[in-house]
Amino acid sequence: MIGAHIELILIVTGAVTAITLLQFIAPAQVLRIIFGKAPTEEVSLAVARHWGLLVFLVGALLIYAAFHASVRGPVMVVAVIEKAALGLGVFGTSLRTHSVAAAIAAGDSIIALVYVLYLAGF
Repeated sequence: MIGAHIELILIVTGAVTAITLLQFIAPAQVLRIIFGKAPTEEVSLAVARHWGLLVFLVGALLIYAAFHASVRGPVMVVAVIEKAALGLGVFGTSLRTHSVAAAIAAGDSIIALVYVLYLAGF
């Protein structure tokens, strides 16, 4: 079932993941939307910017994998790790009290589950 639609799933979820490019461009504003406040120190903003770029690249790779089956498995494994880590990082800490962060983590956790099911042959 999932396999019949995996290309579309990868394009849509990759595009949603790639939205984090906004955090690379405007880290303070995006973090304020997600957590209700933003760091002001230069190092924290640089790390947030870098994280936004890295997650954007995962999204771009997911879109690429939709059109190149030979890289699909490894790209999806990397995406599962990234998305599961975000879910654990939010739900396993007090960050879960921030509704936007919790919604993002829930969405990423569902996407990770879909990818795992696909990789397992469902």
